[in-house]
Amino acid sequence: MLDPKYVPLFVGGFLAYIALMIFVGWISSRGKSDGQNFLTGGANLGFFLIFCTVGATMIGTGSSMGAISNGYNGGWAGAIYGLGASTGILSMLLFVKIRKKNFLTMSEEAQYYYGGKKIVRQVMGFMMFIIEIVWLGNHMNGGSKYLAYITGLDDVLCKVITVLAFAVYVFIGGYMAVVVTDAVQFCVIVAGFALIAIKAIPAAGGYANIAATFEAAGKPGAMGFYGLATYGVMPAIALVLSTYMGVIGTPTHRTRIYTSANEKTAKKAFLTSGTMLFFWSFVTAIIGMSAFTIATMKNETLASSDYAFSFMATHVLGPVFGLLLMIAGLSATMSSGDSDAISGVTILLTDVYPSVTGKTIKEEDYPKYSRIALVVTLGAAFLITLFVNDVITYIQYVVGSLLPGVAVCMFMGRLWKRATWQGGLAAIGSGTVFGVIYLLSSGVQTWVTSNLGGAAVPATIISLVFGVVVSLITPEDTTPEEERAAAVYAARQGK
Repeated sequence: MLDPKYVPLFVGGFLAYIALMIFVGWISSRGKSDGQNFLTGGANLGFFLIFCTVGATMIGTGSSMGAISNGYNGGWAGAIYGLGASTGILSMLLFVKIRKKNFLTMSEEAQYYYGGKKIVRQVMGFMMFIIEIVWLGNHMNGGSKYLAYITGLDDVLCKVITVLAFAVYVFIGGYMAVVVTDAVQFCVIVAGFALIAIKAIPAAGGYANIAATFEAAGKPGAMGFYGLATYGVMPAIALVLSTYMGVIGTPTHRTRIYTSANEKTAKKAFLTSGTMLFFWSFVTAIIGMSAFTIATMKNETLASSDYAFSFMATHVLGPVFGLLLMIAGLSATMSSGDSDAISGVTILLTDVYPSVTGKTIKEEDYPKYSRIALVVTLGAAFLITLFVNDVITYIQYVVGSLLPGVAVCMFMGRLWKRATWQGGLAAIGSGTVFGVIYLLSSGVQTWVTSNLGGAAVPATIISLVFGVVVSLITPEDTTPEEERAAAVYAARQGK
């Protein structure tokens, strides 16, 4: 915990910042929050907003908490998460052509790939909602870490505050509020993290002193290529694959395609964001390894390596300015959380609700039902946070075990014409079943983690094998594109 005398400064700044986000969200969403526009922001967003919302989400909890934590523990290993994130975002270029179909959700896209079969949409809709809850839990967990470090408040209370922080402006303004506040937060995040990174190495006594500190700590390999000698090759592969499949299998990033002005806009935004994320990954590693060195010099031991960014903000920049940049760190988690929240709401209302009830929501009722769905989604995600703690472990264990099946299904549908709807469901089912077994069986988890670094590698292989084999033994789908698209639009109406 920080010196108590500085806590009021942070709390005051944080409340003022949230008030600003609420105001920006309200102003930006006026006239664009009626009907389905509440969920899409008008589906005509330009390059700047798409680029900023992608960047703000990806330089979020995983980067500000997890990657810097890895840098604290393993030097250049702090860049591994960013490698997976950047390649995942760049791979989204394979899917931008779907923009011309005017789909609303990833479930609709999957239904289109697999012959317009409604069962694919239903299964995918359920999985997408679960995945968004999983990601939301991660962001809530990350945000609460910042608050706990500063205030010393109970962990559960910090999670409640984090939820309320970004939920308010999403509740008021919908998707348009999300992307515009993401743009503001993206600028704050980049400026804050870049300033810390610039000061980090000099504050740590130079790069040579950082290397000497890690060597003295018995981690000389941390200064090598991606810190593999310390982190381990298989754990690194598992983390990259977990992050990569997490990007491909997460609905949030597809929403950026569906709501962009056109295919060209989406392509430019993903290309720019992915490239930026690759170079940004080294910034997070620098902050993390510098934090370890400075903490060692001060004979301080952090209660959790997830506090590395918080430590750097308040020790390198001083309490007053550092606390302001702590708000930038909290922005990173909020900008990730708000995007996943609105995506979860969209999936619940346009995929899950029609599938379960056979009815659709009236256009004028979307804002009301969206707000109800937001409360349900955030409540479910909050419950998950009560059982998790470490950010990178969360990504490597939970995300790495549950998302590969969905990602493989999407890759097969997009890239392999011989893929059948049965094969797509087999990929999802086999990957998910393995992931659940991995999470629930300590014996399986121990063996897989020890030998394969995590669940992502075996989950991906199992999903791919089942998806390919089942597709090859089932009849090829020859449904014309027009009929597939028509089936998607009909399912959207609950037919």
